[in-house]
Amino acid sequence: MAEPLAAQDTAALGAQNEVIIKSVKEALNVFDFDAVARTKLSPAHYTFITDGSFNNETLRANREGFSKYQIRLRRLTGITKVDQSVRIFGVNWESPIFLCPIGRMNAYYPQGAVVVARAAKATRTLQILSGSAVILADPKIIGDIIAARGEPVWFAGLGDTLDQPLIKQVEAMGCPTLVWTIDDGGANTIGAKSIQHVEVRDLDREADSRCSGCHSNLPKITRIQASTPMDMLGAVGSLLGETSVKLSWDDVKRVRDMTRMKLVLKGIVTREDAALAVQHGIDAVIVSNHGGHEDASGRGTIECLPEVVAGAAGKIPVLIDSGFRGGADVFKALALGATAVGIGRPHIWGLSSFGQEGVETVIALLRRELQVVMAQTGAASIAKISRNSLVLHS
Repeated sequence: MAEPLAAQDTAALGAQNEVIIKSVKEALNVFDFDAVARTKLSPAHYTFITDGSFNNETLRANREGFSKYQIRLRRLTGITKVDQSVRIFGVNWESPIFLCPIGRMNAYYPQGAVVVARAAKATRTLQILSGSAVILADPKIIGDIIAARGEPVWFAGLGDTLDQPLIKQVEAMGCPTLVWTIDDGGANTIGAKSIQHVEVRDLDREADSRCSGCHSNLPKITRIQASTPMDMLGAVGSLLGETSVKLSWDDVKRVRDMTRMKLVLKGIVTREDAALAVQHGIDAVIVSNHGGHEDASGRGTIECLPEVVAGAAGKIPVLIDSGFRGGADVFKALALGATAVGIGRPHIWGLSSFGQEGVETVIALLRRELQVVMAQTGAASIAKISRNSLVLHS
């Protein structure tokens, strides 16, 4: 029997929706934007944002994990209004849905990071800005992003790039929260990516106007000469070097001592590491596997969430991302103890398809779906969502 429409991503099952919508008003779910993005992006960029590593095993696991939990619906609840608001680090947000950090946003839409910031402001949505969206492009762009957002954003740094000068720069910009991405796999993962046959062939096509927003900022990569995809992957891996794979908890202590900003670790997937994060003064963790893009675990983040929540022991917030495509997915994570849920690919699909309007519509669709599920389960507010709302499917 065929999988449901929203069961998997394009990388796993191929195109989800046959109809290509022409406006955001026609969208029924986030996969409608995936179909449009496929027609608008270069093959390299579409494949990079869509595909995963290690034969897409973790990418598939992120989606399949949701089917292990079923939602217990209630009847005659009398719910007439649903409140999705959440409070994180003393700030109120309209919804627990936040926008994940995505690098090289110009590859997906002109001034992509600025456009997403405008959408985040319009919808009152928490946005985490990727350091590679700024540092690898134009460091001055963060000023434009903050101006578009109307307030400082959370800033995500990658692997071993977090040094004192960068941290002080981020502090000076008024960013309240530093998100340290530790779920990138490093150079050893690049050679395992199944994207190689499309992405690598297109990496050096500087003449492709659709790629100029990305390649113009990566001169070292575009100058690489390689005769085969594997040669190119090896060269790219050497340039990027190892990132989080060589870090230790001593590095966490070092960074913690450098800043008074809230410090969040993105990539925690076990009880032990969650407990260590608490011990090292981390303010929150994000359960993440980089959307299956760098991870060889074969475990979905929704499967990792319960043990991370247990390890955090209620002492710090636990956020989550990777694989979320619908309001029911978001609800399941909240029921398992997550404070907030991040979306990555869906908001990039929206951005690539229709710019700011696309991002805003993706957010609106997910909020609407979450509202329906909350009403059906009798949860008038996020605080009313509990583990009792789920059944573990045997």
